[in-house]
Amino acid sequence: MSKYLVIIYLLLNACFVEEDLVYTKLQENIYEFKDQYFYGEKVHTYLIELSDKVLLFDVPTYDDKVKDFIQSFHKPAIAIISHGSCGIEDGTIWQKEIALKVYAHKEDENHPWLRMKPDVFFTDLPIFDENIEVIHVPGHSAGSICVLEKNTHSLFSGDTIYGNKKGAIRDFTQESQAAYENLEERINSCKKLLNYEFNNVYPFHYEIILENGKEELEAYLEGK
Repeated sequence: MSKYLVIIYLLLNACFVEEDLVYTKLQENIYEFKDQYFYGEKVHTYLIELSDKVLLFDVPTYDDKVKDFIQSFHKPAIAIISHGSCGIEDGTIWQKEIALKVYAHKEDENHPWLRMKPDVFFTDLPIFDENIEVIHVPGHSAGSICVLEKNTHSLFSGDTIYGNKKGAIRDFTQESQAAYENLEERINSCKKLLNYEFNNVYPFHYEIILENGKEELEAYLEGK
């Protein structure tokens, strides 16, 4: 086989391998699970590798390949759900299959869409790692939380904020509100987020914002 054919073979093989992966690497220690859907709508769920564990932000759909990927780190796996809606039934499977320990804020214990039983309902914000900060952001639900990964200045925002296709904050005030939502609290929680240093916004729904997430949030909140 000529060296040119070898190069072509390696490139094609790399493409096939990439397509077969169940994740996309976003940062050195941050991954997004592919093909995640919530009631038919594409969403984002994430894995953050920490020094002694892996932290899932929201629970991915159960899949053997996803399981293999999580276990490939050879570290205990824990998960924190951004709000009650993300406590999907698959969480129960993960708890049984890999002893996943799931955390949720106690204010969402009776959330109408919670479909599993988290292992820990917290009021005092848990400390998972020196580079991770859990932030209580009531509004979208009473127990909504965000997670800040300090090394990469990345904010995992759940459904508190998310991007639009123009790279700005999607205006959630124009969306219909469920009975468990409080729009005023959500705006106040967004203002609270400006006290933290972040560039990237990794949400549950809609678009990711890279590099200028805090600036976009500041612009969105002007006049609110």
